[in-house]
Amino acid sequence: MKKLIPLLLILALLLAACSMGSGETAAEENSPAEVPADRTVITFNGTDVSIRGGGARDEGAYVVISAGGVYEITGVSSEKSLVVNTGDDPMDVTLILNNVQITSLAEPCIRVDQAKQFRLQLAPGSQNKLIWGTEDMLQSPDPNAAGAALYSADDMDIEGEGALTVYGYRNNGIGCKNDLDLNSGTITVVAANNGIKGNDSVQIKGGVIAVNALGDGVKSSTTDKEGKGYVEISGGVVTVESMGDGVQAATELRVTGGSISVTTRGDGLEDSSKALKAEQRVLISAGVLVLDTLEDGVRAVSGDVEISGGTLDIQALGDGICAGEKSSGLGEVRISGGALTIHAGKQAVKARGSFTVTGGSLFALCGSDKQAGPAGCAFLLCGVSGPQSDSVSVGELGSIEARLSYKCLLVLDERLSAGAEIPVTNRNGTVNAIVR
Repeated sequence: MKKLIPLLLILALLLAACSMGSGETAAEENSPAEVPADRTVITFNGTDVSIRGGGARDEGAYVVISAGGVYEITGVSSEKSLVVNTGDDPMDVTLILNNVQITSLAEPCIRVDQAKQFRLQLAPGSQNKLIWGTEDMLQSPDPNAAGAALYSADDMDIEGEGALTVYGYRNNGIGCKNDLDLNSGTITVVAANNGIKGNDSVQIKGGVIAVNALGDGVKSSTTDKEGKGYVEISGGVVTVESMGDGVQAATELRVTGGSISVTTRGDGLEDSSKALKAEQRVLISAGVLVLDTLEDGVRAVSGDVEISGGTLDIQALGDGICAGEKSSGLGEVRISGGALTIHAGKQAVKARGSFTVTGGSLFALCGSDKQAGPAGCAFLLCGVSGPQSDSVSVGELGSIEARLSYKCLLVLDERLSAGAEIPVTNRNGTVNAIVR
């Protein structure tokens, strides 16, 4: 039976060629050459849409995809949004965005109600936009609004070598009820609330990701499923500017690679404006992180912060690194590797439980004179003070220029040995500090 398929295809092509003549336009629209065999092509044209292939239908305000398969989306839509719903027996759906722009005032631009696995591919070299609402909505965001400009009720993967710009003027930019993976592509998000949210998890594995959000930048929210509620960044270039937390995990936040820049400015929809925050644990083993925040740089609310590698540059008006709840006696900070520079308005490192260092290096200027030294290594803790922009040199270990006013200096370095005297010099002169 399989041998009949090429014969039938050849016959179809011959019949199509014979029927052209005066009906050439219609033949061109239905020619198999215009409809790739492996996909359905959906082309928007303002308020209209053409669909070539099966599995999708025009329902006025929506184009509904109801069958599994691959769908290529192109053109400009000013009224119609896209809905994926493969029914009670979910099927895999892949959308290829190929120079498409979808604008929707009320409904999400792309909404996935039901699919076994949803994959969004950005065609190589393509420029794609999803615009949900209007820009003036940023002036009066609705914290009770639901959904996102790009939203999936099932797992969602985003990949490809194209670009996607998402404007979530009504609420969130990219949202997923389950697991959200960002694998590649150039993705820019502007949101009235959260920029990128995966309830069960968010994994950023590659690509260039830029988020500007009035709420949290990147977040997860699930706390009642074992192994869920985490955020993991393992690759890519990630830039976040937010009024709420920069990156927030409902359970655990893991950084195992990538280049990450986070700036938080407060006064948004959220009452927290920390750079990296997790309710349980923060684990950093690699990557380059630059954090600039009005509150804490790295915060584990009820658990521990573990840093075993990476390069961290933290400027925080609160604490640089903080673990545990007040008066709980729980919450450890453990540093076993990495290179850290901290400018803190309060303490560089605050642990409600213990602060232990077995490796890595730290240069820190603290706005609080209550900074404690760690266990497990020799350290220099010196009560020197000075203003912003002051230069502080520490013997042969190096120097640091203060980004905030400071009251003490904390240095951890493998070259330090207990009992040694180290000259510390700032604009007020030089003092000899004893390594403890």
